Amino acid sequence: MSARAATLPFDPAAVRYAVLAGAGSLLAVFLTIAPVNAAIAAELAGTWSGSGTVTLANGAREKARCRASYIAAGGRTYAMSATCATASAKVSQTAILSQNTKNRFGGTFYNPEFGVTGRIRIIVSGKRQTVYLSGSAGHATFSMQRR
Repeated sequence: MSARAATLPFDPAAVRYAVLAGAGSLLAVFLTIAPVNAAIAAELAGTWSGSGTVTLANGAREKARCRASYIAAGGRTYAMSATCATASAKVSQTAILSQNTKNRFGGTFYNPEFGVTGRIRIIVSGKRQTVYLSGSAGHATFSMQRR
């Protein structure tokens, strides 16, 4: 038996057509997904308020109320500004968040009054969100609603 390489005819017009068809399909997929991503982004942007529990590094727990505003900062990134109050203190913090999946966001927060930084995770479900904060000063969980 002899092995012989098969040669296929090369048609530059067919290659151009295939590339253009592939690019057109990719563009159609992008245009279909883009409005969905815009709708997802709208789920986080806006003002939210709610309550939760703060657990300090020393183990002390306090109930807290918060109000947070989220602004789209481009792409899948959001800027957050929030004010929370417990019986003993009122604090403000900022955060930069990235959209990780359809309804999950994560990033870092900063509290300039106490020089505290940490991680923030948010899960959005319709007009509700659950917020998890953790850092060296303690951790907190909040249930928030869109306002």
